[in-house]
Amino acid sequence: MKKIIALFAFVLLVAGNLLSQVKGIVVEEVDNGGAVKGRTIRVYVVLENDSDQVYMVYGEKAHPLSIKSDKPFYQSPLNGPTSRTLNRKLSKEKPELGFDSWLTIGSEDNYDNNTEALINTDAFEKTGDDLTTSDGAWYCLPNSKQSYAGADKKVLIMQLTSEGNMEGNFCLMGRNKKGENFHYYNGAFTFKQSSK
Repeated sequence: MKKIIALFAFVLLVAGNLLSQVKGIVVEEVDNGGAVKGRTIRVYVVLENDSDQVYMVYGEKAHPLSIKSDKPFYQSPLNGPTSRTLNRKLSKEKPELGFDSWLTIGSEDNYDNNTEALINTDAFEKTGDDLTTSDGAWYCLPNSKQSYAGADKKVLIMQLTSEGNMEGNFCLMGRNKKGENFHYYNGAFTFKQSSK
C-alpha cells in the first residue's frame, strides 16, 4: 500500500511540474489604425522557458474549446481561418487583411508556417461566429520552429478582431525543454471593449 501511495504522489508531483510549464495567457492589443472596425487582439501562451513549446490548442469533452464574441469576428474574404493562409505580401498591399481573425501556433503569416486546423471553422470564417468544439484542435508539427517560445517566453495562438467583448477557453499541448510533453487544461482569456 505504501508503494502505491508513493507512486501516486510521484505521479502527481511530475504532473504538477509539467502543468506549471504554462505561466499564463496574455492578451495584447494590436493597433489596427482604424483599417477595420473594432479592436484587434493577439492571444499568447506564456511558458516557463524560452525553449518550451506549444504545438496544439484543442477542446475535448471534459474541457471544451470556446472562442466567443458578443459581436461577429472580423473575417477578410482574402484569408482563411489560420495564419497559414495569410499572404505576407498581400497583407502589406491591403492593410485590412493584416487584422483578419485567425488561429495559429506561433506564426503570423504564411511564411514557414504549417498550422493546420482539425476543427469546423466554417461559421467562424464565413460569418464571424463563435468557434466551439469538444473534439477538435489546431496544431503544428511538434518539431516546427514556430512552436518554440522565444526570448519573451511567449507563443502566439490566435489573432481576433471584433467590435464586441471577446473571451476564450481552451486546452494546450506542448513540450518542455527537457522533451517532456505536457497538457494544460482550461486556459482562458477575456477582453472587454471598455478596457484600455
